[in-house]
Amino acid sequence: MVRPYQKPNINPDMGVSVYDPETMANILKVQGKRKLFIIGAESLTWELDGKKVIDYYIDIAKKLNVPVVATGHSYKELAEKLGKDKVTMMSLENITQRLSDPDWKGLDGQGQYNLAIFGGHIVYYVSQAMSNLKNFALNLRTINLDKYAHPNARFSLANLSDAEWKEFLDKLLINL
Repeated sequence: MVRPYQKPNINPDMGVSVYDPETMANILKVQGKRKLFIIGAESLTWELDGKKVIDYYIDIAKKLNVPVVATGHSYKELAEKLGKDKVTMMSLENITQRLSDPDWKGLDGQGQYNLAIFGGHIVYYVSQAMSNLKNFALNLRTINLDKYAHPNARFSLANLSDAEWKEFLDKLLINL
């Protein structure tokens, strides 16, 4: 078992770290009929061999054909590359509370989401959001694609180096 990036997050109900990109691709394809990708502004600053992490996340969103929520200042780049009709701007707190609300009908009014994919957020910030969802959105599965182990996500990556993370994301895109 991978130790969480933040040690205080060790708890009895911990998520699973996924080591294999093919397994993660299958989880992303099969889990949940209503998916949502929540992309944060950290993905604009992280680079893997000259490619911004946000570009990996954009490619994943396109392959999965899912709506995207842009948090922080990631909206402009996401809207330019995905189209304004595919991206909604919202704070991480706001989308977390909406996903926890059993009466919320989703961005499109078609009902609750049952899979939320996260990427590009500050570790301690998104960890608290996923803790909220783990405890209060019982119909929702969460996945985090950042390079840190997140015990509050149902599925996350292990603590990876940048080189390992790049290799994982490259293979994930091939398998999607």
